[in-house]
Amino acid sequence: MIDESESPVGGEAEGKTFTRRFFLKFLISTSAILAVIPFMPMLSFFFAPKKEEKSQEKKIANVKDVPVGSTMVFFYPGEEGEDRSFLTHLTPEQLRKAQAEGRDEYVVDGFVALNSICTHLQCPAELPVGDEIICVCHGGHFDAIDGTVLAGPPPRPFPMVSLRIEPDTGDIYAAELVGKIGYGRDA
Repeated sequence: MIDESESPVGGEAEGKTFTRRFFLKFLISTSAILAVIPFMPMLSFFFAPKKEEKSQEKKIANVKDVPVGSTMVFFYPGEEGEDRSFLTHLTPEQLRKAQAEGRDEYVVDGFVALNSICTHLQCPAELPVGDEIICVCHGGHFDAIDGTVLAGPPPRPFPMVSLRIEPDTGDIYAAELVGKIGYGRDA
């Protein structure tokens, strides 16, 4: 008959044994966790939750400040950094083309605004040249009017900034960000 006071492993009580099975389970669990950790930023990029950003109207310019065919940099909804955006005063040709192609949803009195952080790896894009905005990090090309992807690796168009222009003063206000900075908007 076996004495119950004796434990099968080294004389310890049965609840306090450290078996090979326990050690292997611990090692495999820890290895799995450590293998996933480097991929967390990538997973958060692809499965980022839609974050509700409280946008408030912000005065960004006056119509007199942005001549036809020019672009100015402004920061919305926050300050410098990832909130870097472009306000473009479209030429009459660009405006006619946008209206003819049905790409004037965000154009207000010839002005259009979009966030300039690339939706590929969140690099800041260059100022528009003609009808294109280029992200020099990986060669992403975007349309300067509606922010759609023309070429390169970016997966989604730029977020747009909806505008409101005060008719009496000509002040231009950024009213709302459509999309998520660095992740784009649904096309």
